[in-house]
Amino acid sequence: MKKYNLVGDIGATNARFAIVAEGGSELENIQYLPCADFNNLQGAIKSYLSGLSEINVKSACIAIAGAIHTQSFKLANNHWHINKNDVAAELDSIHLHWINDFTAQALATTDLSKEDTIVINSGCKQSDRVRLAIGPGTGLGVCGLLPSTNGWKPVMGEGGHVDFAPNSELQFEILKLLQKRFGHVSVERLLSGPGILNLYQALAEINEQKIQFESPAEVTSAALDVNPDQLSIDTLKLFCQIFGSVVGDAALNMGALGGVYITGGVIRNFLDFFLKSEFQNSFEDKGRLRDYMISIPIYFSKARYMGLLGAVKMLNKQ
Repeated sequence: MKKYNLVGDIGATNARFAIVAEGGSELENIQYLPCADFNNLQGAIKSYLSGLSEINVKSACIAIAGAIHTQSFKLANNHWHINKNDVAAELDSIHLHWINDFTAQALATTDLSKEDTIVINSGCKQSDRVRLAIGPGTGLGVCGLLPSTNGWKPVMGEGGHVDFAPNSELQFEILKLLQKRFGHVSVERLLSGPGILNLYQALAEINEQKIQFESPAEVTSAALDVNPDQLSIDTLKLFCQIFGSVVGDAALNMGALGGVYITGGVIRNFLDFFLKSEFQNSFEDKGRLRDYMISIPIYFSKARYMGLLGAVKMLNKQ
């Protein structure tokens, strides 16, 4: 019986699973299971495995958004409560590993090929220096990558929850509106899927315009339409500007002269718009450090299944 490992990437809406031959890296039998269809993670895993026959799963690595350093934690964006002991008990003989979902994405950036990336800024890459991986999804993931003799070491934090620092009158107005709604306004309140809607609603209020769209997807579609909605265009423009500033701040904090790698499904939804936006200008706009910022390479990852690929990379290190 052929030996396999199981990898999972657990999001707010879907649980993505795949198997990979032991010691290999090619994803097989990739499936998306709606989280709403299951009471817990172990139920989703068992459902996935029930569809596979004549394979022997030895180990598993689950990439998940949550406090994986604790024994038990609640997911922020769906109803699942994770108890590691309960999951391990259900999986019986499978050796289980846990990794933060964005740490997995960050690790996956270290294996990207030229075909997997779009160069946003060529800069002056220093391969022996720190890298930054950052990407908006349901939240905003931020992870550093340190070079070492044993490969890249992830440095995971909660950079999506740092304070939003406005740098224009319009952004100050937006901050005031969002403070009324949320109290503390982190950057992921603006730089995420839900953040697109927050920006759109704030701009509508500031401009005294009627809110026409009720989801990030609707705002994005309206901005990209043949007959685009101007407020939606302004929303995506502002998103890109703020994202550039925040990515620049993170790159400065990390000293990310090894490059910045942007991942995540949100920007993929309006990639051409993003590539023509003010993102790079905002990234570089750091006063006396502009030349430093210009020297930092920036890439966008086109690769899919980044969380699963990062989980495989973690398993193969064990």
